[in-house]
Amino acid sequence: MYIVDLTTVVSHCSSLDEILNETEGLWQSIYHQMSPEETLWVIAPNEYRNGRMWPVAMSMADYARKASNLVLKNTISVHRWDDREADMESAYDEILFFVKDKRQYRFEKDRIRVEHVYQGHEWGGEREKGNSAYHDREVSRYNENGKDPGNVWLEEIRTQTDNQEVDETRPIQMEEAIRRCVLVGSDEGETVSVLGGDGFDETIEKENRVAESVEIDTFRERVVN
Repeated sequence: MYIVDLTTVVSHCSSLDEILNETEGLWQSIYHQMSPEETLWVIAPNEYRNGRMWPVAMSMADYARKASNLVLKNTISVHRWDDREADMESAYDEILFFVKDKRQYRFEKDRIRVEHVYQGHEWGGEREKGNSAYHDREVSRYNENGKDPGNVWLEEIRTQTDNQEVDETRPIQMEEAIRRCVLVGSDEGETVSVLGGDGFDETIEKENRVAESVEIDTFRERVVN
């Protein structure tokens, strides 16, 4: 499993094109190294600078797909309202979810299910079957172990009323988002390669995985050689 954190790259670059250029060769290198079962998660924070919003996540998704055969399966939104310094600053980061083989990749969604919004069947007994957003097969829309967390990951608060409804939502920390990525995309004992990230090793190792931190340039050179 691979995690690429572009936060530092984005903060150091002076244009969207420069951000894309900083990852030249990276996506081909990762694709070459990945097994069909492995997944790739890319933290791609959007940026507001000099009066313009830089759509980093979608631009990077397009760039990576053109540069390699990676398949974009989904985008995960992680809000960061408390960290905003200006009204126009992006209120969330995005995590791009890539796979090498859309038929064989590992995605253990049951490990990160959350409580249902209401007690009982979410669809009121209707629409019990539907297509999975991740694997191309029909699945149950109701699972006794909890609901699909969707692609906007939040903490759901249920302490304000006596029933089981969601009363309030709060943003989760990026470390919690990474923990979820690790749980769904790897098994215990596996190596999770973190490129460009800082501070995720403890989160990964708490889930009994092996964290391998590698600089982006070092990884590219290692693959080429």
